[in-house]
Amino acid sequence: MSSGLANERSGETPSEAPPATPAPLTLEELRRIAQPPEYSPSRVDHLYRPFSIYLSIPLARRGATPNGITVGWILIGLCGAVCLVSSLWIVRIAGALLLEFSYLLDFVDGEVARLNKRSSTVGTFLDLMGHGLIKTALPLAAGASAFMQTGSHFMLLAGAVGAVTIGVGDALRFHAACASGRLGAADLDRVAHAHRSLRELPLARLAGNLFEHGFESPGLFGLALLAALSDRLALLTIYWMIAGPIWMCLRAIDYSRRLRVLDGMPAPDRTSASAAAPE
Repeated sequence: MSSGLANERSGETPSEAPPATPAPLTLEELRRIAQPPEYSPSRVDHLYRPFSIYLSIPLARRGATPNGITVGWILIGLCGAVCLVSSLWIVRIAGALLLEFSYLLDFVDGEVARLNKRSSTVGTFLDLMGHGLIKTALPLAAGASAFMQTGSHFMLLAGAVGAVTIGVGDALRFHAACASGRLGAADLDRVAHAHRSLRELPLARLAGNLFEHGFESPGLFGLALLAALSDRLALLTIYWMIAGPIWMCLRAIDYSRRLRVLDGMPAPDRTSASAAAPE
C-alpha cells in the first residue's frame, strides 16, 4: 500500500515540499543594481567602480548604513589631510592614501544605499558637505605642511587662498542651481557631454577639461598623492594659489552664461523637482 494512501486513511496530509530558496544574485547582477550608468557620469569614476563593489556587497549584507559610511569617509578624508602636515614623509604618504581611500568609500555609500534600497536626501546632504569640508581642508593642510618644511609664512597664505577659491568654486554649481531653480544650471550639461571620446575633443578643450578635473575630488587627491610622493607639497600649494582663482573665475563665467540662457525660459516646476530629490 502506498504511503499516500496510508496518510489519507489515517487523516494525515502529505507533507509539502519546502519552498525553493532563490538563487543569490551574481556579481554582475549586483553591479547593475549598485552601479547604474547614470551614477558614473565621469570617466574617472570607472577607475574606482571596479573596486568599490567588493566593499559595498559585504557592508550591505552586514547591514551597514549608507549615512554611517558617509560619515566614516568624511572623517578618514579629514584625517588624511591632517597627516599631510606631519614632518615624516611616510606619514604624509599615508595621509595621501587615506584621501584616496575616502574617495573610494564615497562610491561605497551610494552603492550600499541602492543595494539595500536606503537612499535618502540626508545622505546626499552629508555627501556634499563632506566633499566641501575635505576640499577646503586639503589646501590648508598642504600650506601648513609647506610652512613646516620651509618656515615661510607665505605658504600659509598660499594655502588659505587655495582653500577659499577651491571651496567657493566648488559651491558655484549650487549657487547657480538655487538662483535658477534648475538642476540643469549646475551639472546636467556636464553629464550630457561626459562620455564624448577624447579623440573628438580639440586639444585646447582637452587641456581645459584636464585643468577642470584637477579641481574635482579625484584630481585634487591625485595631485596630493603625487606631491607627497615627490615631497613637493610646497609646489602644489603655490599651484593651487595661482590656479585656484583662475579656475573659480572660469567656472563663474561658465555658470553665468548658462544662467543667461535660462533667463528667457519658463520657470521650472519646483514641486516636481523637490519630489525627485537625489539620494
